[in-house]
Amino acid sequence: MLKIGRLFVLTAALAGLAGGALAQTGPPQPVAPSGTQQYYMSEYSSINRPTARLTKREPGNPMQVRAAAKIAGDLHAPCEVIDAAPLSTRPSSKPEYEIACKDALGWIISTGADGKPQLNDCLALDTGALAAGKSWPKGMVCGLPGNAAPVAGLKPLAAKASPGCVVADGTFLGGGGDPPILRYEIACKNGGGYIVDAPAPGSTAVQSSLTCDEAKSAGAACTLADKKKG
Repeated sequence: MLKIGRLFVLTAALAGLAGGALAQTGPPQPVAPSGTQQYYMSEYSSINRPTARLTKREPGNPMQVRAAAKIAGDLHAPCEVIDAAPLSTRPSSKPEYEIACKDALGWIISTGADGKPQLNDCLALDTGALAAGKSWPKGMVCGLPGNAAPVAGLKPLAAKASPGCVVADGTFLGGGGDPPILRYEIACKNGGGYIVDAPAPGSTAVQSSLTCDEAKSAGAACTLADKKKG
């Protein structure tokens, strides 16, 4: 069972990225198939993406994919890398990548303020970019074809929360805790929804979830479940 506790969540304004790191604040009050499958926005026509901040990226070459997959593995990304591309064409001793994952959330590997590589998932970056608007750094939104609809990456989390949940919408709510988790809201096409805590990369946490009714009783209202019913 998910417990609504001390988490670090995105504020409405967001300070932006510090050295490539997704800005977070805390502690808050509780807040409300084959091979390389690609997702397209026609599947998720209700989902808004921060197109002004979006830099479309061409699929990478095999060497780039292998290099990105190695870094993703070192960072314990929950990802079977199917595509990757560098964020910049400029030579760098610390290259940064976007990775697309098989049937899962994609990620951006960026350099943190401490100079070390770090991960932020595509949905979290979209959520931040939509909140921050023009102040969000251009290019810090996923643009590979395999990440065209980041919400689709919530499918495995939704399946664990409820096998009958077909994802209609989703958003990133924040992360934190010990062991660290990443929190998402998932809206299902039948009108139901869940708040899901998934383990952060490398975390020993176990995925847990609450229905929107359970979350409301715990003081964390869902915001997406009734926005659109498929």
